[in-house]
Amino acid sequence: MPVVTALVSEPTEDQVRTSRPKRERNPKSAYDRGLDLLARRMHFAAELRTKLARRGYPEAEVDVAIERLTADGFLDEHEAAHMLVRSLQRRGYGRRRLELDLRRRGADAAAAGAALEGVGDGDELERAGSVAARWRRAHPGRDAAALARHLERRGFLPRTIGAVVFDSADDVAGAVEMRGQNSC
Repeated sequence: MPVVTALVSEPTEDQVRTSRPKRERNPKSAYDRGLDLLARRMHFAAELRTKLARRGYPEAEVDVAIERLTADGFLDEHEAAHMLVRSLQRRGYGRRRLELDLRRRGADAAAAGAALEGVGDGDELERAGSVAARWRRAHPGRDAAALARHLERRGFLPRTIGAVVFDSADDVAGAVEMRGQNSC
């Protein structure tokens, strides 16, 4: 039985001349990579630290980059916390969800506390009423318990859910809907 051997040919002289030499890439510094991440969206220092470490930057370089980004004004915990709270409020989430998202993303306690100071009970009740009105329009005939579960998933506090669902469901929903209408 004949033995089959694979022929591995050496590259020709033309192939060697036309192939590009491999260049080593000059990787970005942790500071530059942090700027790239901050250009996409606001981050908390803890988020940025995690992302840079995941990309293989040494801890010392990450610490220096975070300090420099903060000193240069690109990384601001308080502003990031306020922006996150405003964004979640506009999307119809409650105080509990705001607190959990701030904690999950690694906001420092002072920044989270300052951002949550502006979230009042009246504002919470109004948002919950608006969310409840939208839910009722989308799910006619569903029971109050289903609405309560929906509001709980959205992060509203139990007292707010009780006020919207059980105490004055029609009054709150009607007041929220009336505000958007003209009196003429």
